[in-house]
Amino acid sequence: MILDASVAGNAAGSIDDGVVVASVFHVGDRRVHGPDADDLTMLIDALEAWRQRGHEGPVDLELSEDERPIVAASLPWLIVDGGAKHVAHRFHCGAAVLVRGSSLDDAAVAVDVGLRIVIEADAHDAITTAWSTEMAASNVSQGAYVSGQVHDLGLEARLGMQAQAGPVWPPRGALADGGLPEHGACLSMTARVVSWTRLIAAGCPSEFAIRAPALGGLTSMILSFEEGPSGVFLHADGHDNDVNIDDDVQLVVRRVYAQDGVLRYGRKAIRL
Repeated sequence: MILDASVAGNAAGSIDDGVVVASVFHVGDRRVHGPDADDLTMLIDALEAWRQRGHEGPVDLELSEDERPIVAASLPWLIVDGGAKHVAHRFHCGAAVLVRGSSLDDAAVAVDVGLRIVIEADAHDAITTAWSTEMAASNVSQGAYVSGQVHDLGLEARLGMQAQAGPVWPPRGALADGGLPEHGACLSMTARVVSWTRLIAAGCPSEFAIRAPALGGLTSMILSFEEGPSGVFLHADGHDNDVNIDDDVQLVVRRVYAQDGVLRYGRKAIRL
């Protein structure tokens, strides 16, 4: 099966009332994950692509204890049901959401040559090593420390774009009178570039210092949402980041950084 459509920075294709997505990054002919992607982000991308193509209903999927809160916050619409008609599963640098009983030869899934992003083996190894270093318990982030509890409290806002009534995003922890803010609707996953900044490796925030040299720097953007709020987001690593003001972008779930040996995920932007 050749995947020849581009969806959220991945290659995608349809099969039997379902969807298959795979990473566009390759070292030679070997498919690999992008610099800030992994099996979990690929699964989330597949589920979002499945919904964007008009499918709906509960889905059966296997998740670890650590993955469940990430998926729940990223996909507030998702209903997980062990007996669902559709089943999500992962394969090498890819994922699929298919009708139960459908057959898919994972080994035969390939990305159209025109969609591939070819990277050098040394560059891929450098990113892999950087993530391992950042994930190590011995690594002490020089950036702003965010405790696990505070991080978990903000998952719905960062991953699901849950806004405060108003709408206000990111939502406040408390109102001026000390009361709790009222939940609003989730913001859309598309936005418009208001301004952007490209940071060289030496000028990146310290929490990205380990990976920034291998990436050649980072691109950050102020994005404006149709619902009103604006926010600052990073561009997805490894993809063409030649953005312009007024470009339309889509928000995708990617790795952002690691702290205390735990990966922290968030939404990053990629051009439509």
